[in-house]
Amino acid sequence: MKSPSEKVYFASPVWLQNILVSIYGYKLYRKRYTGIFNTIIQSVRDSRSWNKDQINAYQNEQLFSMVKHCRANIPYYQKLFADYGYHENSFTDLNSLKRLPILDKQTLQSNIPLFRYSGKKAYMIQNTSGSTGTPLSLDLDEYTYKLAMALVVEHEEYHGVPFGTRRATFAGRMIQNSDDLNPPYARMNSAENQLIFSSYHLNADTFNWYYNRLNKFSPLEIIGYPSAIADLATHYQIAKVKPLFRPRAIITNSETLLSWQRQIIEEVFKCKVFDYYGTAEYLIFAGQDKEGKYRLNPLIGITELNSGQSSDKQGRLIATSLTNYQMPLLRYDLRDTANATYDDAENSSISYLEEIFGRVDDYIETPDGRKIGRIDHIFKGVFGIKEAQVVQDSLNKCTINIVPRDSLSSVDTDQLKRNLISRTCSEMQVVIQEKANITRGANGKFKSVVNRLNTKP
Repeated sequence: MKSPSEKVYFASPVWLQNILVSIYGYKLYRKRYTGIFNTIIQSVRDSRSWNKDQINAYQNEQLFSMVKHCRANIPYYQKLFADYGYHENSFTDLNSLKRLPILDKQTLQSNIPLFRYSGKKAYMIQNTSGSTGTPLSLDLDEYTYKLAMALVVEHEEYHGVPFGTRRATFAGRMIQNSDDLNPPYARMNSAENQLIFSSYHLNADTFNWYYNRLNKFSPLEIIGYPSAIADLATHYQIAKVKPLFRPRAIITNSETLLSWQRQIIEEVFKCKVFDYYGTAEYLIFAGQDKEGKYRLNPLIGITELNSGQSSDKQGRLIATSLTNYQMPLLRYDLRDTANATYDDAENSSISYLEEIFGRVDDYIETPDGRKIGRIDHIFKGVFGIKEAQVVQDSLNKCTINIVPRDSLSSVDTDQLKRNLISRTCSEMQVVIQEKANITRGANGKFKSVVNRLNTKP
């Protein structure tokens, strides 16, 4: 159901919608980029050059302060520390953090009031989308919220995109009703020099409008969901045209960036893609550096890899907030998995993340208990696919939904089946279904793998 403000927006003419988008943009600008923001972003810039000792010293100090705050002011942790007999002095370094049990989303969801700091009003409340079935409302303090904004801005700056430059956004924004097929398919946020494009209206018939509008706007940055930007790039290839502008960087987020998506985006726009990973809980920020490694920013939180053995490079991401005193989360299971490289295997200090695989549920499971992630490699050598999604219906059956690039495309479905079987098991039954489009979630996000075996939140 649309809110009253949304009803007003969708009932307004396009010229007024642009004004309303900019008004909302200025409101967000004040909330995000004023006051202490300048001090925070300078800290972010400085932290990029910190060595291992500086990072450890900062995080040890911040961890002690956070634990002390939790013991004094957060009901959930007051009870937990009492039950375990812990004091803030029990946590003198990063390794001692492992004394605490891992916090799962279900426990947090069931005890939200016990995690809140009642001594101060929240700067804002972050409502998550609930893409895994369980939405959350999280309280944030001003520092944490503005730090999260500064981390994105600094990531863009690092890759040659100054703050406030022309930016084209392709994400899950519903800027006009889905059944309204009349252009324009973009709205201008003058507050941030941002042209927001609809990802829901792009097809072979409307692409020419997108092509001309992008050429006219000539953005120095394209930012958004990998699936949406890859879809845009595919239309350039189908139409056999090239953009008449060259961005300095493509910034992707919010979905797992697949190798074939990176390839097609970079090929069309002739510039690098620099992905970043963050979460709605504001516990972690990992932006790709110029070598493609996901560099963990040390200011916002501590990141661990929960794997079977300390020497394992792959596992579930566990994160601890170092800044959000309004609603601190210690050793929270992000339910995403990654490959990591360690600075020090003895104390599990992570240097950077090599790959981020996405949700734990987004795996293909085999009858013998293996979990297969990042299966985008099955599409290598198979041509004519615009986008695809693998759905696991049972332990020995997967359906691959494919959208052909155009009506003339002939997809080698036998090769696609063989590729998936070779990466899973010989008993896997593979069904190919051709579709007009892949259904997005309510937040506009695209899931490359849907595992229906595990429906827990």
